[in-house]
Amino acid sequence: NQPSTCQNPSHPPPGLARNPPRTPFAFPAGATPLHSMADSTRAKGDLSNLQGERSRKLALDFKDVYAAKEASPELKNQIDALRRDGFLVLRNVLSRGSLDEIRQALGPYIREGKKANLGRNNFEGHKTNRVYALLAKSRAFDQIAENKRVLDIMDRVLMPNYLLSACLAIDIHPGETPQPFHYDGQYIRMERPRPPMGISTIWALGEQGFTAANGGTVILKGSHLWGGQIPTEEEVAKSRVPLEMPPGSVVIFFDTLWHCGGRNVTKEPRLAITAQYCQPFIRQQESLTLSVPPETIPKLSKRLSGLLGYSIHPPFIGHVDGQHPLKSLPPRRSAL
Repeated sequence: NQPSTCQNPSHPPPGLARNPPRTPFAFPAGATPLHSMADSTRAKGDLSNLQGERSRKLALDFKDVYAAKEASPELKNQIDALRRDGFLVLRNVLSRGSLDEIRQALGPYIREGKKANLGRNNFEGHKTNRVYALLAKSRAFDQIAENKRVLDIMDRVLMPNYLLSACLAIDIHPGETPQPFHYDGQYIRMERPRPPMGISTIWALGEQGFTAANGGTVILKGSHLWGGQIPTEEEVAKSRVPLEMPPGSVVIFFDTLWHCGGRNVTKEPRLAITAQYCQPFIRQQESLTLSVPPETIPKLSKRLSGLLGYSIHPPFIGHVDGQHPLKSLPPRRSAL
């Protein structure tokens, strides 16, 4: 089998120089990721938490509402590895029962309707099914978007009230060509190196998981720390890591990590779901408050509805007419 490779972009995207000076980004020594503020906004469903002692100060300062969240030694090691390498693999997270449930829910979209869902360009993949708006299609996908082991890491790396930015299935068929190398935060026009504005996950769901031959994701280890240059062939050869992981496993990586979907030279498709998360002040890739019908929201956990955008980031980002967005739902369906 021919090993999985990826294409270098033929032209640098706007704002990305070919060979600018490299000054690697580094997380500050002893830095503690921001974590959650008190749940008063969610509990009250409005902005009344700003009416206390803090609002009577000369100027608002929200630094004191964030508190570091304790982490177990294992979790600290995982976060350290994520910061060092730009990615982290958690193996065998989903049970066999969960895998069967997710595959069954995806079946009508990636098998019976596979031609209708083929990618529209070389990036999406002309031999790849992409199924969007998963959380509007089945509750089987909730366990992906709000997986506790994943969110335990998000809680300690992203700001509180972070959002789910996208959740879609990617089924790479035999004969698919490799993607161009890219990073998921490429649409955020900030000079690199920069702190992460998001974190992506890719779940291996097929019977064979991810291999170097079936289109398993190829990452450039450590590239989340690079400046704005396009990877050279030498850098790709030195840094590339074809991910191999069993079904039910997940790779977690920063939105600044260069990666691509690999070539599938096997006879079986490579099935995956990617759930991507972003800082609370970044626009989501998928307008989840529109793609998931309002009548579905009360069926979701409060955590998941908040990830979709039914939440407030202080002081008032995300409000609807000055109130918590859950109050915008029809009264008989309101979760507040």
